[in-house]
Amino acid sequence: MGKEIPLALGDIVDLALDGISHEGWGIGRYEGFTVFVPGGLPGERVEAKVRQVKKNYAVGELVQVTKASAYRVDPACSVYASCGGCTIQHALYEHQLNMKRRIVADALEKIGGFRDIKVHRVLGMVHPWEYRNRIQLHVSTEGNHVKIGFFRPGSHELVSFENCHLVPGIFNDLRNFLERELNRRRDRADLSCLKHIVLKRSAYTEEIAVVFVTEKKDCPVLQDLSLALVKSFPAVVSVVQNIRIKNTGALFGPEWKLILGKERIDERIGDVIFSISPGSFVQVNPDQTEVLYDKVLEYADLTGKEMVMDIYCGIGTISLILAKRAQKVIGIEEFPGAVQDAKFNARINNIHNGEFFAGKAEIVLPELEASGIHPDIIVVDPPRKGCDPAVLEAIVKMVPQKLIYVSCNPATLARDLKILAGKGYKAREVQPVDMFPQTYHVECIVQIKRAGSRME
Repeated sequence: MGKEIPLALGDIVDLALDGISHEGWGIGRYEGFTVFVPGGLPGERVEAKVRQVKKNYAVGELVQVTKASAYRVDPACSVYASCGGCTIQHALYEHQLNMKRRIVADALEKIGGFRDIKVHRVLGMVHPWEYRNRIQLHVSTEGNHVKIGFFRPGSHELVSFENCHLVPGIFNDLRNFLERELNRRRDRADLSCLKHIVLKRSAYTEEIAVVFVTEKKDCPVLQDLSLALVKSFPAVVSVVQNIRIKNTGALFGPEWKLILGKERIDERIGDVIFSISPGSFVQVNPDQTEVLYDKVLEYADLTGKEMVMDIYCGIGTISLILAKRAQKVIGIEEFPGAVQDAKFNARINNIHNGEFFAGKAEIVLPELEASGIHPDIIVVDPPRKGCDPAVLEAIVKMVPQKLIYVSCNPATLARDLKILAGKGYKAREVQPVDMFPQTYHVECIVQIKRAGSRME
């Protein structure tokens, strides 16, 4: 028989918090049983109401902090408790950086079994606010009032706001304007077609693109709304409709329609210009993207003679920055539209030593290896789920001397590093970068070298 669980739903328990979870939650123990407390900080004593009980742990709602951490601060946001977009705004920023380093180190040790990888201090921001150049807003048209905002975590309950501290002020002005305009039109227009609004801003040009995501092709309110939008906000140079008739779980559907202005806006990273189409992904924090990619360049330590491969290359951001210092760069990306963007960006920057392939990495890599391609350095920048095992296997067969792993998820990073370690690739050091202040998310760059490599 298993050990009896010492608490039940609704219990209020007194906890001393001594750890931090990968989601930034405080961790305490009640009669030896692990309890996670969102909003709690290590070093605190709290009362928590048990909201969820599993076989090996429970989750408690913070009721009262009876002994506060010296690092606790009052959140700046008025909807912090309900929005869920930020998760550690209640911690002093310098302590947030320490927490994130601990999250990375814990994942490496507990999941990967690593105790000897150097984890550097997290590279933070001077001003850890108003950093996002892209946000996704949801639209609710139920009842008599239109609301635009974020979903409460784990639900489709919409939380409206007037001032999000993670975005530039003009994004808040745009949100407030659009909510007012939609409410003004609600009695004479069908607004049910409009589901999401994406705002994108270039730090380089300060131009803004607005994407309206609809579940119908015909959404008459958009033309009039767009005219009012560009008249009030000259920085808005692109208004696009995305039609997502079938909900596949992805934000965007396959069909795009230009409403007003131009299709693309330009961004600059380092000395490379990127022309960004409406559905393209770029890092959401321009200042820290420079920090991140500078570290990738440092770890690559290129001499101009290397062949470099960039897996999950997207629109070619890392590829083209590396191409200026390498003999050749090969980029691989599953989404054909992103590959077209990468090729276009290579042309407008007069970069001729980059080659891009569209397809799943686990299919493209073996084909390239069979054709005799063996890169000196491979860079991987996968989504949160990490690398497919087949991708890791294909990488090893190419026998690169050095790997650089860019990760947005310490847990899957640790898992993949463990697999690579079993195949002769040793992680030397990890540099975390704070791409997402006020949240538990952390980006990492890892330098990995092959045992016996000439690059050791």
